[in-house]
Amino acid sequence: MEPVYMNENRYSYLVGSWRKPATSAYVVETPESQFEQNMQSLFLEGQAHLHHEEYTLALNCFQEARALILHTVHPALPLDPSQLRIFEFPMDVTLVETLVGKTADILLKMTPVAYEMPASIVSDRSLLSTQTLAAIKPIADAGMKVTSFHATVQEKVAAALDATVRKDFKGAVALYQSALEATPAAEAGIRGGLLHDLAVLSEKADDRPKAQQFARQSIETFGRAGIPEAKAQALATASGIFARSGNTDQAGELGKELQKITSTTNLNSVVTTTSFFVEDKPALSGRVATGVGTIAGTATRLRPRTDTRDFVVTPQAFSTSVTAPELIGMKLVSESVAAKALTINGSAAGSVASIGLDKANAAQNTTAFLKNLAVTKDVGLLTNWFPRNQFVAYLPHLYFYVLPMAIGDCHAGMGNLPQASQSYASVLPYPYINQNYEIVKVWTRLAQTFLDRGDEAYRNAKDNPAAYGTAKAHYENIALANKSLPAGSPLYADAKFAGIKARVTAILNAADPAAANDNPAIVAIVVSALAKLQQLQAGLNFFGFGPDYVPPFSFEYLQNTARYFAQHASETEQRYIQYKSQAENEEFRRDQMAQQAEVARQSVILEQRGVAEAQRGVDVANAGLNYADVQLDGAVESKNDFENVRWELLEIAEAEAWANASSVDRDDQVKLTWTGNYYNSDHKRRNVMIKELAYQRTRISHELEEGKLERAIESAQAYKAMAEAQVAQAAARVAVAEQRVKIAQLQQKHAEENRDFLDMREFGAQLWYELAQQAKRIKQRYLDMATEIAFLMERAYNAETERGLSVIRYDYQSTASGNLMGADLLMADIDSFTFDHVTTTKTKKLPVKRSISLADSYAMSFQALKTNGHCLFETSFADFDRQHPGLYLAKIRNVELVFVGIAGATSIAGTLRNIGVSRFRRSDGTIVSRMYPADVMSLSQYEIRQDALAFRFNPNDLRLFENNGIDTLWQLDLPLDANDFDFNEILDVHLVLYYDGFFDPELEANIREALPATGSASRVFSMRLSFPDELFYLKNQGQAELLFEPIMFPRNQTELVRTTNTIKVTGDAQAIAGLTIRLTSDAVGGELVLETNADGEILDTAAGSPLATLKDKPMLDRWSVQIRAEDNPQLVADGTLDLGGIEDVLVFSEYAFGYR
Repeated sequence: MEPVYMNENRYSYLVGSWRKPATSAYVVETPESQFEQNMQSLFLEGQAHLHHEEYTLALNCFQEARALILHTVHPALPLDPSQLRIFEFPMDVTLVETLVGKTADILLKMTPVAYEMPASIVSDRSLLSTQTLAAIKPIADAGMKVTSFHATVQEKVAAALDATVRKDFKGAVALYQSALEATPAAEAGIRGGLLHDLAVLSEKADDRPKAQQFARQSIETFGRAGIPEAKAQALATASGIFARSGNTDQAGELGKELQKITSTTNLNSVVTTTSFFVEDKPALSGRVATGVGTIAGTATRLRPRTDTRDFVVTPQAFSTSVTAPELIGMKLVSESVAAKALTINGSAAGSVASIGLDKANAAQNTTAFLKNLAVTKDVGLLTNWFPRNQFVAYLPHLYFYVLPMAIGDCHAGMGNLPQASQSYASVLPYPYINQNYEIVKVWTRLAQTFLDRGDEAYRNAKDNPAAYGTAKAHYENIALANKSLPAGSPLYADAKFAGIKARVTAILNAADPAAANDNPAIVAIVVSALAKLQQLQAGLNFFGFGPDYVPPFSFEYLQNTARYFAQHASETEQRYIQYKSQAENEEFRRDQMAQQAEVARQSVILEQRGVAEAQRGVDVANAGLNYADVQLDGAVESKNDFENVRWELLEIAEAEAWANASSVDRDDQVKLTWTGNYYNSDHKRRNVMIKELAYQRTRISHELEEGKLERAIESAQAYKAMAEAQVAQAAARVAVAEQRVKIAQLQQKHAEENRDFLDMREFGAQLWYELAQQAKRIKQRYLDMATEIAFLMERAYNAETERGLSVIRYDYQSTASGNLMGADLLMADIDSFTFDHVTTTKTKKLPVKRSISLADSYAMSFQALKTNGHCLFETSFADFDRQHPGLYLAKIRNVELVFVGIAGATSIAGTLRNIGVSRFRRSDGTIVSRMYPADVMSLSQYEIRQDALAFRFNPNDLRLFENNGIDTLWQLDLPLDANDFDFNEILDVHLVLYYDGFFDPELEANIREALPATGSASRVFSMRLSFPDELFYLKNQGQAELLFEPIMFPRNQTELVRTTNTIKVTGDAQAIAGLTIRLTSDAVGGELVLETNADGEILDTAAGSPLATLKDKPMLDRWSVQIRAEDNPQLVADGTLDLGGIEDVLVFSEYAFGYR
């Protein structure tokens, strides 16, 4: 069984990838659904920007989305994102109830999702079996459904409308009657609409009596409902029905009543509308899937624009046409308030949330839904805001939780950590935050912000412990160094964090917090904060190193390694840039492909309209041809008619002219003579002349008319030929337009295939974005490693050169160039050390080898080593300055230890170590101390020269004690139980130091001038080693002579004067304790009687010690030593002095001297 916390990590308020379904093109939009889609698009756009690390764009989207939600309850709030950047949205609890009420109000106004589908492909009713219906019931019942009678009525009316499309008017009447029976009597408006439609359909079914009856009932019902517009349409419809039935009197009365309503009532609706722009959808014809009504196969819809807003008078909503009645039943059903329920499915089986949307309880039910979200353990139910009608239900949750958390992520991505913390913490007053997952997400986001702020302050503090307080304060919001919880921390103060508080306490109380069985996201934050606090408590820097830590690697190796990691970080960053650019290019290409597909789709629509236009052109051309035929027929008929009457008209005109001129008797007629070009008369009577003129004039007119009619016929014939050509041309244009449609459809197909291919490619924009994010994470990992190694490189460089540089920053992630080029900046800083070394090194290093004798230089320490197997000794500048003055920055390169005198041992076991603190002299003579890791050299049979092939030296590593100063404290341990040789065999131990340094002549002069003229030293003289013969005489004869000669001391020491003396006798305890020794010194000029203590020692510091007489006496001297029987009776056996228990006599002397 998987751990419970797996669901905590599965939950996310972020959306990785989501695309609007293609079926959205078939959805019938309403103002409410359009608002929901705009909100969802804005939210998803912000999520996409956030996923692409475009934090400013994402922030603008989220701020605008919150403003849009708040605008629903406060219309005066501006929606311009540029005005919202610094605006802090209110998060008080009183606003919760307001937004819940508005959410319920919007849900009440929303309608179930309706789809425009072609009637030819959608069944009139469900064809599924009972078993299949049961299987799909959970998904079919999801979403918004009408729970009142409206659902049944809409279903019946929708089926009736489909029946009207098939001309099945009787079936439509039956369905409408079923809908009428399902409608309560109190719903007068809906019943009136159904009765009106029954009247129209009954007339179409040729049942005129029923049509008249339904028409009258419709008028009466609308009157009771008080809907004058609907009553006016019912009166117009009834008037037409009665008129077409032959009852003109009743039709006239209804018309008068209609006239009365229209003259006394304004049937026009004054509405608030907006400017519209055309939105094209797939061309469809048929009914709407949910039964909203019949759509008449158009591909163009209107969507409101938001840039203008006017008050305009629209055409009346109801028709008063007598001859063309319209069905209004579905309109009235859709406009009435129906009881609905919104069902939201979770991801778990049986996990369902439902909101009853009746007007009285909608707000209460919405609150109950939010309370369900607060306690659910179903991750799917918390985030199921994608389906239509469901996004609105989450509006309060979005405003108070999802959007503030996403805004916090934007601020965190931009590095605005205080604002991110504020945004995360602002969700806590929200009462419906989910306690199982969302509160965990709030805590982890808030805690991570405190951890990041602590890291930022910790890095900025570098090696300055005084500046660690800010970082500590941030870390202590998560936990305290003593593994307790901070009392006033924002992470635990709120009661909603009680569960997290208990879990963090259990993690801290675990023996190993890192292994605690809890959410790794929580454990990692707590353990990281605890580790940082422990580092701070120890005075360590961000990388976990003390201020005096020096790495055990050479500067060159660390520089190369740091450069290696920085180069990898830089190369990975380049890949990140490449991947991100490729992702953006792919996204741009996808947008282009989508645009091309949309343009192609619109081109198909345009070409389809072109086909319709071409077809209308054919109709117009045919009408023109018909008109030409009519014209030709008319012209021919006119000519024929004229030919039929032209001679009659000629005769009548001639007779009329003669009659008008014959007003007197024949004898009284005037005779006229006329000579012209076209008419001549010689003494003809006036009436005859007028008759002839009328005849001739009429003949000319008739000839002109005949020519005119002939030309009219010819013109009509030519026009007909042209019309026939136009018909052929229009028909050709139709064929071309149809071919253009096919080409446009092919282009659309190819454009959509290109778009779909781009979507199906494995290396699409989404994958490139994911690769870019992964490359960014890898780059940051390399950069962190390079930064830490560069810090160690800086320490190594300062250790080798004492330059004290502080160049390396602790954070190269945040840069002025969009957090890019950090690796290149680091490489520049790394290379600056090479530049510094080249430009500041003025002299060559001088290699030096120095061997120091412990027996000569540290006699007491040497003796302690032989006695106890342990000794401490210090090498100081005084041990080196006289031999090599003028060296500065003298640093050890290698150390050897040589034991003298050991012959029988096969190996030596032990260690040589230094305490890590050493001193250096700078070029100006000042002396500084440095802390280095305390190296330990194991003493074994290993020898550098003989074992060089077996143990190859790695030039990247520092040798033991390398870079330590020559002025340091050493510790030599030879465990007595680990070595199988006699420690008395050790004659001397030589510490061989290999070191180098820079030389400065001025420093040399200053050191030489400061060298003392006198000095002090100590020596140990062992009779067993230095005077073995005399030791033999002493043990056998009880006397010996010790001669301290100049050859025993360094040649550069003169005027040696004793300052302190100690004599130590070694051997059996009975032999050395209380031993009386008589010592005669030439320098003293007398005998000294000395007695050893229980340890066989004679000290000159003891009160009244005769040995003190040797103080200030010359070191060069002759001693005569006697051990008499009478002075030591305890050593006499059988009358003979037995000194066999004495092994050695040691003389420890410290002396002062002058340099020659």
